[in-house]
Amino acid sequence: MIMTDSDELPIDLVVDLNSEDDSGLPWTLIDEAAEPSLVVEGAWLVVGQGSVRAVAQVIEVDGEIVRVRALPGPVDRHRHLLTHRVA
Repeated sequence: MIMTDSDELPIDLVVDLNSEDDSGLPWTLIDEAAEPSLVVEGAWLVVGQGSVRAVAQVIEVDGEIVRVRALPGPVDRHRHLLTHRVA
């Protein structure tokens, strides 16, 4: 489902995309964000860890816990959703 890109964008939020909680969604802590002010419900971010990247929507911010839903395919396919990045 998640693919790596040859021209990798920096990760906005470090998330282990293979780890899900009881909600069925990958989760992480807000302090794993490069810029915590970007982590708001509905935002589209580059998430992942290591060489794995995906575009994901922030589904829920519950205190320090952030849940995301990653889109399938390479980041380049969904780059247009990353409005916080300058082209």
